[in-house]
Amino acid sequence: MIKITSFLLLLISLLPLESQPLFAQGGIRAVDPDSPVVSFGPTPREALLVGEKDAGRLVIIDPETLEIVARIPAGGNLHELATDGRYVYIGSNLPGITVVDVMAQKRVEPIDISAFGDRHAITFAGKHLYVGHETNRLISRYDPVKKKFDEVIGLPGGSHMLIVTPDEQRIFTASSNGSIIAIIDRVTNERGQKYLDFTTFPGDTRMEGMALSPDGNEFWALHMNAKKISIINVPEKKLVSTISFEGGLNNRIKFTKDGKYVLMNELQGNELRVWDVASRKEVKRIDVGAGGEGIFIDPVRPRAYYTMSAGNKLVVIDTDTMTIIKEIPDLLNPDGMDWFSAK
Repeated sequence: MIKITSFLLLLISLLPLESQPLFAQGGIRAVDPDSPVVSFGPTPREALLVGEKDAGRLVIIDPETLEIVARIPAGGNLHELATDGRYVYIGSNLPGITVVDVMAQKRVEPIDISAFGDRHAITFAGKHLYVGHETNRLISRYDPVKKKFDEVIGLPGGSHMLIVTPDEQRIFTASSNGSIIAIIDRVTNERGQKYLDFTTFPGDTRMEGMALSPDGNEFWALHMNAKKISIINVPEKKLVSTISFEGGLNNRIKFTKDGKYVLMNELQGNELRVWDVASRKEVKRIDVGAGGEGIFIDPVRPRAYYTMSAGNKLVVIDTDTMTIIKEIPDLLNPDGMDWFSAK
């Protein structure tokens, strides 16, 4: 028995290094980032962008037909992404921020972030790309026109996710390593001096999901470990309510377009959970068949897109009836999403 065990250990130690990621990702290897783009047609003027985490591809979906238009290799462990209407900016295992020209359906020169450290949160607002550097507790701001970083914001806790208002005057974040929820305002005093004003609230050891109501009046922050949601009145900057819930792993929430409901994922369950905003009560669970992570709200239609990380598919939900419209299969661990509107 001892000889057999030793022989197995020897075999494992002799495995080539390049084959080890197959075991780490359950037998799935990301496509070569330099492999050809798979395109079925031109990018529409409006499109849903989806990141396939395990395959390492950016997927472009036509929201009219709900068909895949293109799959663009963009690096393994593809995570958060954001677009400015020309480019999509992606966090992957390639160096820096991966950049894809959406209309041309090809990768272009990446953005070097080595001065700030690794990233997680990526969002675009106004004229800037905002990147959250979780470990180093920083937010960097990048101007894609000038192709340079023009601001770095230090944080009391790391930024796992970011919400930035379209006018760039307010930033919302919650940390997974500092137990802090923060609202950051750009302020100009009576002498014309500009500064950042921080308002903080108690958080948890693992905070990821955040949502801002369509009218900007409520900010919901999800405490993943503590199983609760903090609700903050934004104009008054006051914590007004806390909702406790039972669940496994829940790390994403989003308001519906009409602001009546909040959707919450289940990483290990089979349901998308629906909360009524006015009553603060869970009112429905939609059986989607597997665990999911990313939630994105269609800015045009009464729809939600839910990436089934455990089910390798995208589920499209009618938010008026809270029923499934369509499932788009054969996506390898899909996660982050954004909406492309050509400029």
